Amino acid sequence: RAVPSPTVVLASSAQHMARPLPDALVAESHRLLQRNPTIRCRRVVVVVAVLVGAALIGATLRLPRGSASFYVAGYLLAGVWILASLLGGPVRVRGSLMPRSNELVIGIALGAVMFALFVPAAEIGRNFTVLAGPIDNVLGKADAGPVVAVLALALTNGLAEELFFRGALTDAITGRWALIASTVVYVGVTAVAGNVALTLAAVVMGAVFAAERRITAGLIAPIVTHLLWSTLIVVALPR
Repeated sequence: RAVPSPTVVLASSAQHMARPLPDALVAESHRLLQRNPTIRCRRVVVVVAVLVGAALIGATLRLPRGSASFYVAGYLLAGVWILASLLGGPVRVRGSLMPRSNELVIGIALGAVMFALFVPAAEIGRNFTVLAGPIDNVLGKADAGPVVAVLALALTNGLAEELFFRGALTDAITGRWALIASTVVYVGVTAVAGNVALTLAAVVMGAVFAAERRITAGLIAPIVTHLLWSTLIVVALPR
């Protein structure tokens, strides 16, 4: 199959996220939920993980950037997302709607496109007081330690977030609005950090990641996009 262009994917992200499932499938999912203890267990796990993860994000605000405690908190946060993904039941990484190579191409293309959009967006944002400080704060954290250490933490958290938010959490919610609901939770958890720029980035990228999950029915594309985008933000975004 032909690979959808990044422009087409971005333009149709909201449509794919909100496209309702047939009523019969929704009803069946509810019936399965009532008799499937795995889904109920997953819901308990993800709720606990969201609360613990939000608390860890809030704690990082009080830690000196680049300090050992900052990295410990960052890896603990990633550990919470990964552990919750494992305890809540199997997470399907491989999609079922297209060849794996197409998922990779979509992930790489969207990662590059989104970074290209964020470069001018960051420059424009610096002209507004409400965004200038938060943008510099985010970049300051990225520049506070060795690039390898910062990048390793960013990539670990990027992978963990996709396994949890687009994987375990989306599967736990079920129903026709699962992707939208999981994106709202993703933005809400990010907002705990109190950084406006980071929250706006979560709104945009969360929608992109959710659209990729919807289009491919898997996690390969959103994982690749998240990792590539994070790498470029850390090493290539103009300071």
